[in-house]
Amino acid sequence: MSRSIRAFIEQSPIEVGEEIFLPENEAVHLSRVLRIRPGDKLECLDGKGGKFSGECLEVDRSLVRVRVVGCDLISPHTSRIRMVIALSKGNKWDELIRPLCELGVSRLTPLISERTEGAFSLKKFEEKKDRWRKIAQEACKQSGNPWVPTFDHPTLFADALSLVNDGEHCWFGSLNEGVKKLSPLPDKKTVAIFVGPEGGWTEEEEDFARKEGLSFFRLSPHVLRVETAAVSALAVARQSLLC
Repeated sequence: MSRSIRAFIEQSPIEVGEEIFLPENEAVHLSRVLRIRPGDKLECLDGKGGKFSGECLEVDRSLVRVRVVGCDLISPHTSRIRMVIALSKGNKWDELIRPLCELGVSRLTPLISERTEGAFSLKKFEEKKDRWRKIAQEACKQSGNPWVPTFDHPTLFADALSLVNDGEHCWFGSLNEGVKKLSPLPDKKTVAIFVGPEGGWTEEEEDFARKEGLSFFRLSPHVLRVETAAVSALAVARQSLLC
């Protein structure tokens, strides 16, 4: 079985037959790591639903020229899923992005909750956001997902609830007994899933979410790490929405 070579492009081609140059970072990776050669086939993604099959025409150490031989525009999922996930210390958010992109998350909202640890400056966040987008692009290349998710700025818990989009069905992960399973209905166009911090939500936060009409869910009788809960919740929701 031949390998699949994919690359991200900054501007979408206009028509079949057009010749494009790949971004330098992609060209360096393809030429020096994957050892692409003229005549090799590859697929270019623009992160906005575009898949462009191409043929490599020219390769240099930091230059790859490609002729577009086919265009395919992929519509987003009928139901778009936003993950609202509490920020945590270290690089846990970095670890989250790859599997969430593979599963087709549409939007990622970093959440500052009462139990969020650490301070978040705008400058540091912009650096993180650049890194997260690169991780997302790599995940989409590996999986063939043509849609890179949107990354929001960190949002306070109360603001996240007040900024819920009209028609967005919101699910709120909880450790409490007696809450129902995560089962969004296929007719919902947009779904938001809230995943709390290490140690869970505060009682005040749960009361606030309940008053705002969010649907509470529980994934397991055990306490899950943020990474486990987020990926599991998206997988369950995606499967439910495909039914």
